[in-house]
Amino acid sequence: MSPRIFVINDRQDQRNLLSHHLMTHWPNAVVRFYDPQESDRLPEDFSGVGNDVILLGDSVGGADTLDWLRQFHLIPRFPPVIYIGNGDERQIVAAMKAGASDYISWGRLNHRVLSDIIEPIIGQDQSASNSGRFFVDQEKLTAASLPDLKGYKFKRRLAINEVSSVYLVNEVASGNVIVLKILRQVPDFGGEVAFDRFLQEYDLIAKLDHPNIVRIFDLGVADDHAFIAMEFCSKGSLKLRIKQGIEPLQAYALMCQIASALAELHEAGIMHRDLKPTNIMFREDNSLVLIDFGLAKKSQLMAEITGAGEIFGTPYYMSPEQGHAVKVDERGDIYSLGIIFFEMLTGRKPFEAETAMAVIVQHRQAPIPRLPDELIQYQPLIDLMLAKEPADRFASARDILNWSPVDDINASAAI
Repeated sequence: MSPRIFVINDRQDQRNLLSHHLMTHWPNAVVRFYDPQESDRLPEDFSGVGNDVILLGDSVGGADTLDWLRQFHLIPRFPPVIYIGNGDERQIVAAMKAGASDYISWGRLNHRVLSDIIEPIIGQDQSASNSGRFFVDQEKLTAASLPDLKGYKFKRRLAINEVSSVYLVNEVASGNVIVLKILRQVPDFGGEVAFDRFLQEYDLIAKLDHPNIVRIFDLGVADDHAFIAMEFCSKGSLKLRIKQGIEPLQAYALMCQIASALAELHEAGIMHRDLKPTNIMFREDNSLVLIDFGLAKKSQLMAEITGAGEIFGTPYYMSPEQGHAVKVDERGDIYSLGIIFFEMLTGRKPFEAETAMAVIVQHRQAPIPRLPDELIQYQPLIDLMLAKEPADRFASARDILNWSPVDDINASAAI
């Protein structure tokens, strides 16, 4: 059958992207687009009739997209709504609470992700509704694609990519809400060897006791999937806080917490390899937590760097050596932390361009970014973290903690 899809979003480039993916996968699909910027808000009695699924982008003419979602959720037998947003964990949870059937991030949008989410919806038996519209049983859809894991009750999927899926679950024994990350065994990503190393590394992480490293509750293998169960951080990611603005002293304090966690990891023989604001979360008490480590990301990076030298995604936080597929050690994590610290201080990334490869070239060739005059006390620290050559950076994350902006200013004044 040809799916009937209604897309709501006010950005032409994003509507074009969705149209490309939808029509590539379903050439006969009936796809209609609604631009809230041009046509204003949909009427309150909009029922969604005649559509199999609604794709709701997070840009709706400056209005609160979640408010639209709540409106739709109140309408009896409204079609399933798939929310497309920025990938921030806090936004994901808010969208699901507001009534979304599923969630996709713009950064992960592709043919496969769309088909994985939409096909189970359009493939359901619609005979239960004489209007052709239906309800989606989110728990059944989620459980259908998962290995047989005892002791967990699945609530919803939070994220998905080529290597792994992340779910919000209830631990049956305790009733606690936790996060379950499941790594699919894909031969191209190393097969059994990758699985074994994945479990070994997370087993080491589970044994670490550090306030800024995510707590691991369980890990193992079920069917052909490796899984880890970890704490749920309800206050969202560092990306959101950067957007809201961070005071310099607070940025420095947060950077030191991240450095402390990295030092603990590095001393245990673990590199993070994918340090970025969305992998730095906050618990309910606002304490900072590093998540999403290691070998799954290493496998993903290997898949991202193709024979033609193209790198997919947005490598804003890659060290020069990582971006050029050179051997990476702990100093690669230090470089990534320097990029994050600069972004926390200024609210902007130091290197931006229209293509991923252009950003990678800047990491290698562009001068170390300069802070504005009011933040100049942190420039020596940025210089040491963002040195182009690993040998010119801090030797370890522990050394970052021993650096003092006050001491550096005094030394400069003495010279």
